[in-house]
Amino acid sequence: MSANLLVSLALARTLGPEGYGQLSYLLAVVALIAPLAALGLNAIVTREIVNDPDSEQKIIASATVFRLVGAFVGTFLCWGLAYFSVGLDSLPAQLGLAFLAFANLFYAFNVLEYWFQAKVAAKKVARMRMCVISAFALMKLFAVYFQASFIVIVAIFAAEVICLGIGFIIIYRYYASPLKLWLFDFSYGLSLIKQSYWLIFSGIAAVIYLKVDQVMLEHYVGSAAVGEYAVAARLSEVWYFFADAVVISLFPALLLAKKKADLTNYKKKLQSISDLLFVCALLLALVVYWLAESVIEVLFGEAYLGSVVILQLHIWAGLFVFMRALVSKWLLSENLLKFSLVSHGLGAVINVLLNMWLIPIYGGVGAAFATVISYFVASYLAFLISPKTRDIAKVMSLSLSLPFTLGFRYWPKRVKSKI
Repeated sequence: MSANLLVSLALARTLGPEGYGQLSYLLAVVALIAPLAALGLNAIVTREIVNDPDSEQKIIASATVFRLVGAFVGTFLCWGLAYFSVGLDSLPAQLGLAFLAFANLFYAFNVLEYWFQAKVAAKKVARMRMCVISAFALMKLFAVYFQASFIVIVAIFAAEVICLGIGFIIIYRYYASPLKLWLFDFSYGLSLIKQSYWLIFSGIAAVIYLKVDQVMLEHYVGSAAVGEYAVAARLSEVWYFFADAVVISLFPALLLAKKKADLTNYKKKLQSISDLLFVCALLLALVVYWLAESVIEVLFGEAYLGSVVILQLHIWAGLFVFMRALVSKWLLSENLLKFSLVSHGLGAVINVLLNMWLIPIYGGVGAAFATVISYFVASYLAFLISPKTRDIAKVMSLSLSLPFTLGFRYWPKRVKSKI
């Protein structure tokens, strides 16, 4: 987190809103095809390894091969956009998109992370990530210091993704075994895809309402507006890793409680994790809201003061993003994957429509408002619709009411004695 913030600061100051906006636009375009390299198999792989540890090599090989196929499809799509200059007005932008699209192939190997999650060994992955990210952060800072060209900076971003993929192969070989792709089982892999097709489409929908705002800002306003928005989004979204880290670490324990039919313990854990995520997001939102202007002015300079209001709005989306990290795992454990697509799809549609309406009028501020509303709908409101998902909606509702019910829920005896 620190490395990425430092790099963003240096790049934003050096490239200016225009150049930083162009870089952010390319990264957003590649992010839109990333779900094709994931195929919704992330948490499913963890579940399969936990439930059938004897078949873990077949599970890993099958998931990796299918993800590689999806990654190739996404890469060729981006190469097509670059070749025909769709939304790209310069040769460096075209080459940059081509480099990033090639690097996307190596994102397929991130599936190896879910073996470590199944073994509750996320620390090993974190160490590898930290080494790679820190090394490339230094390279990006050197590139800024020596005033490297735009295409060189983009190439470094692409190389980072490639090295992360290779890093997963190396640590998997060290802690488990060499990656044996020849053990893949087409029929089994196809069965995984059939289980995850809801997650594939929901992943696409999720990325749409995560990144489409920057693409639409480029279309309606220009690169400078994307740069201002990207700075605010970076300061807001950089904290999302915490929610993922908490849920990833505790998901196997939730699966085991569910597997043992220990429903009381399962529901208690579910509520406790949701409360923890909400409290962290709320405290973070309050701190960032009050310090937004000072932080942006000190870190990024007066050129980015237009990012202040955007950040003060965007940070509140974290309330729902944090809890959504848990909801995604709950949907998997309850075999309700189609609701992942329904909720993400609803959020994507609302986000696109609101962006079409608000961006031409309010620019980045309108995009931030659209983001908060779409996250609220996709991560909370959508689960009130069906009786099958109202249990998790109730969990989130109790978390949202926590500022008013904390004493009664966590210290009931003490509160009652005072009353």
